[in-house]
Amino acid sequence: MSPPPPAAQTREHPHADAMSALAAERPEVVCVTCGPGARAALDRLGEPPPQGLIALPEGVEGAVAFCAGLAREGYRPFLHASAAALARGAYELIATQVAAPCLPVRLVGLDGGLLHEGGVAGQALEDLGLMCRLPNLVAAEGGDAADLLGGLRLLDDLSAPVYLRAPARHAPELFGDPPRVGTLRALSEGAEVLLVTSGVCTAEAQRLTAALKAARVSVTHLHAFVVSGAGPALREALAGGAYKLVVTMEAHLSPGPLAAAAAAVLAEGVDARALPTLVPLSVQQTFAQGGALPYLLRKYGLDAGALLAALEAALKRRVGVSAADLPPSPWGRAEGGWPV
Repeated sequence: MSPPPPAAQTREHPHADAMSALAAERPEVVCVTCGPGARAALDRLGEPPPQGLIALPEGVEGAVAFCAGLAREGYRPFLHASAAALARGAYELIATQVAAPCLPVRLVGLDGGLLHEGGVAGQALEDLGLMCRLPNLVAAEGGDAADLLGGLRLLDDLSAPVYLRAPARHAPELFGDPPRVGTLRALSEGAEVLLVTSGVCTAEAQRLTAALKAARVSVTHLHAFVVSGAGPALREALAGGAYKLVVTMEAHLSPGPLAAAAAAVLAEGVDARALPTLVPLSVQQTFAQGGALPYLLRKYGLDAGALLAALEAALKRRVGVSAADLPPSPWGRAEGGWPV
């Protein structure tokens, strides 16, 4: 299992730090931003990379085409834009000019899902599901600072195009080592429940898993950094134990990529009586309102309390844990959120 850091802290601008280090190390890496919001997110790059920083105006379709041209010339462009702009405004260009020719363009969707505080116009709850449907493209989501600091180099090692959902400002420090492609990060081991999380939901689940262990609820908790093509890793995890429940938890429009992959793997089972029950937790078919992340996680059933309630309902018993006794979320307090 991955060793946790000595203390849970929050790191400011981990993606900007990782981008700065990678650009200084690899001359073929070109940092590109589209729009003032993305440019502001990378203001902390410190020393400008040797290749410079290309700041494009609004118009994400042109930015995608520009980066595809850079990739054809041997560069590895990292295009930073809002997740909503990439998923909704440039999807056709991403499919035809990046994914189809399998160019090494790295698309960084900033503040996707519920990370964006501004509501439906910027949240892009569907971004990962759309990107996972594109052949050749690898979709990933950072769950903590280690995912962003170590994952950026890992993703750039791939020859395929990449979409990364990343927080623009800060992320908690949950893990002590970088992620790996093709595997799920094991955070706890148990025999009763298989819990698979990604992105901001991993920190929420970790608030609960220690209390569940003390209450003798045996949970294997796996964290997914790369969310596309998770089927083989889930198949391996399910083959290693006889679980009663498989729970997926992701800040994505239902069904999320992890839930879809788990359902496909479970559908392969021959004896339906031996299959575990699948409990997918995600944003149900609705557009989310604006607000601070902890408030939105609670409102849409993706915080530690909602996970506890879902487990008790599926297990058909109380587990002796109170949501009020759980440690605070590293993303902040739900009571301090500002609903819009």
